[in-house]
Amino acid sequence: MQKLLTLLQVNDSMFPIGSFTHSYGLESYVDARIVNDNSSAAEYARTMLEHSIYYNDAAFLYKTLCLPAGKKGWDQLTELDTLVTAIKASYEIRDASKKLAIRFLKLTMELKPYPACKKYAEAIRQSALHGHYAIAFGLYVKAAGIATEDALSAFYYNTLNGIITNCAKAVPISQTAGQKILFNLQPVIARLVKKQKDMDEQQLGLCCIGQEIKCMQHEKLRTRIYIS
Repeated sequence: MQKLLTLLQVNDSMFPIGSFTHSYGLESYVDARIVNDNSSAAEYARTMLEHSIYYNDAAFLYKTLCLPAGKKGWDQLTELDTLVTAIKASYEIRDASKKLAIRFLKLTMELKPYPACKKYAEAIRQSALHGHYAIAFGLYVKAAGIATEDALSAFYYNTLNGIITNCAKAVPISQTAGQKILFNLQPVIARLVKKQKDMDEQQLGLCCIGQEIKCMQHEKLRTRIYIS
């Protein structure tokens, strides 16, 4: 029960790390009128799960959960952090990942300061590593003994919940429409979680080019309500 409650707490959309300030390119899609109603919001959410999150942050989380213990694990984490930094081409997305990681680690260390999380936070502080949220989240839930499938499921769900929340504010769509999208995409999350371990290593960080462009365009939008 305690593991479940821990997962629910640190993965809650209200966990105060600032994730609600980021749209990850959605605001640019809305500005271009590409995402403009319930149907396009649902398609955007599904596409993000299947063609962006699966190959990127969920994959980075999975690799973190699979890290071995000791120096070998730390060396692999260092390589992963460097790789993720290179993969996140858009400055806003790269910076968002770091900010969320720092805030997540700072807050969770007040709850239970696991050594691996403390070491990662210190490496970020010293600029030895860049810092990424998926890695920080993975380190914490792994140390807390959360099962891999549960951690991935929660991560996918909270990511989707963030997308829908942003759609409700920016498109806008109704809360009811948003809940329908969340419910209807549950099978997609289950499928992605099930096949995450089988993802081709060569596909790690596969670029969702539309999102990349929209994230870069977001930096120059005339008006913005999101940081990214």
